[in-house]
Amino acid sequence: MYLFQRLSVLVAAALPVVVLAAPVAAQEPAEIVALSTAFEAARSAGDEAALRPLLADGATSFDARGNARGLLVRELAAAAARRRHAGQTSAEPVWVVSREVAAEGPCAVVMELLGASPEVPPGVAINPLRRTLVCVQRDDAWQITHIHTSPYTRWADPIQAYVDQDRQEPPKPEGIVFVGSSSIVGWKTLAADFPAYNVIGRGFGGSQMIDSVLYAHQIVTPYRPRAVVVYAGDNDITAGRSAEDLLADFQLFVETIHRALPQTRIAYLTIKPSIQRWQVWPEMQRANALVRDFADGADLVDYLDIAGPMLESHAPPPPELFLADGLHLSEQGYALWAAVVTPWLASLD
Repeated sequence: MYLFQRLSVLVAAALPVVVLAAPVAAQEPAEIVALSTAFEAARSAGDEAALRPLLADGATSFDARGNARGLLVRELAAAAARRRHAGQTSAEPVWVVSREVAAEGPCAVVMELLGASPEVPPGVAINPLRRTLVCVQRDDAWQITHIHTSPYTRWADPIQAYVDQDRQEPPKPEGIVFVGSSSIVGWKTLAADFPAYNVIGRGFGGSQMIDSVLYAHQIVTPYRPRAVVVYAGDNDITAGRSAEDLLADFQLFVETIHRALPQTRIAYLTIKPSIQRWQVWPEMQRANALVRDFADGADLVDYLDIAGPMLESHAPPPPELFLADGLHLSEQGYALWAAVVTPWLASLD
């Protein structure tokens, strides 16, 4: 309820007068997702006629600093006019890679992440954006009454560090990219563990699966790897995302890689069990099972089970597999992972 208490204050204080319909039961998000999807399609195409019925009277927007930018319909029309004047047929090449909906009665908030669309060439920097849509229901129809768009900069520094590193020493093509969260960052022995292969570590600690999607065009596909190993999901589940959310984001990761590199093989390292996060292990197990079922029916997608060996002798897993925090892996833990990955790499030859 706290979200909607804040939403009520926002609607009352920051926006033009909004007359809401009488309270109704929470709606299925599909109708609101359809509104968000239609808005992005019309905005990208600069289709003012399609945009207008999607916007509530007096709809507004804020800029990245939280300053009011005026009426949304005027702002969108001005942006479309600028693109026409420049000879552009569409807006910047971004698409919605993640969308979450929270709805209660006649109010809804849509939280989106926008990243590089598939037509963006590998290596071209498209900075991700975070966009929030505030929607209201009037006469059984949902409309957007406010939008706030801001840069998504949480991982800007580590990603830029990789980009700078690539400029100085471009990775060789046909390598094996390891991408994901801190378990990839901490795998300092990658090159020693797999000496017969050109391995490229591209982890950024604390990230979730969707972050690997957002930055794949900068730190995965430019290298034209023969294979990609991804470890992510640990932070997703701990942050409250569901097994189904993780599966959907992994499927988007696969789609993103295969749009650019149709013949690249992708391996999913299962979410690991850990001492620190043992309380959420059941949901992690469920996420792993969903991904396994997907991988079984997908082309060029493999499921590498590192969880089973970690639990072979002890549950929760034994402390010697971890550093003192009971979360990040020790040398012994990485040796176990390497033993799982090595035969998979050999199968690529």
